[in-house]
Amino acid sequence: MGADGPRRPAARRGAGGRAAGRPMNAEETAGAVPGHRLLRAVAVMDALRRRGGDAWSAQQTHQSLARYLLEETYEVLDVLEDPQAHAPGAVVDELGDLLFQILFHARIGLDEDPAWGIDDVADAFIAKMERRNPHVFGPEGALEHPEDVEAIIAQWHAVKAREKAEQTAREQARRDARREAAAPGSSPSDADADPGREPAPVAEHFSAIPSRLPALQTAAKAVHRARSAGHLRELLAAADAVVAAEDAPEGADLARDMIAQVVAAEARDVDPESALRALLSRTARELADPTRPGHPGDARA
Repeated sequence: MGADGPRRPAARRGAGGRAAGRPMNAEETAGAVPGHRLLRAVAVMDALRRRGGDAWSAQQTHQSLARYLLEETYEVLDVLEDPQAHAPGAVVDELGDLLFQILFHARIGLDEDPAWGIDDVADAFIAKMERRNPHVFGPEGALEHPEDVEAIIAQWHAVKAREKAEQTAREQARRDARREAAAPGSSPSDADADPGREPAPVAEHFSAIPSRLPALQTAAKAVHRARSAGHLRELLAAADAVVAAEDAPEGADLARDMIAQVVAAEARDVDPESALRALLSRTARELADPTRPGHPGDARA
């Protein structure tokens, strides 16, 4: 353990001392239901966190764990994007580290008021998947063409838009009620007097995007949302206006060129962040290859 805590604070063995990354043997898997080991994982996390368990784990908060969540996410991406550069089973190992972070945050939630835990996380996942995949879980049954991926994506966005509209209506009703209570007789429909009113449709394409998301991914997400809603032209026009402004950020013109590349990538269904990371990874390996012409280790150099 270093001065700032363990780099990978995880219980890496399951029941009976089985290494976390090792597949279960025939005896262990006999009669097993997929997911049954998650119960043991929850129990391990609880043992670490509760009184008399691991002192370091007991001291952690959502905020103190944030860097580990980010680090483990990128370690998973490293394996997924370049599996040949890692040992067999690396993806299982790294996903286990990421699962630990989810279990850790959920266990901390049990100490909050109101309390929440891993079952609440699972319930949120189940509810969302069932709502947004009515062709699988809904009473209306399958789509007319179940192999039509575009139809499935369109359905997902339609359900998501309906959820957003319902949420907006609920929030507006709460704001109207608060305003009416504060000033009886005022007009609850006066949007200009409502400091919490919803942003313009195009501005919504940036809403709910995590502030720590890398800029390239933020651009990709905003471009995808704008194109899906038919607002891509407005988004690009807004970016052009920023570039043309007298107080434009330094390098804004270069950033605008990057957005153009993001638009091209989105049109080809390519994630620009992953594409760039893969290129840089391959470039680094190419430069390190001693057989590469011009490499310091090349006898021909």
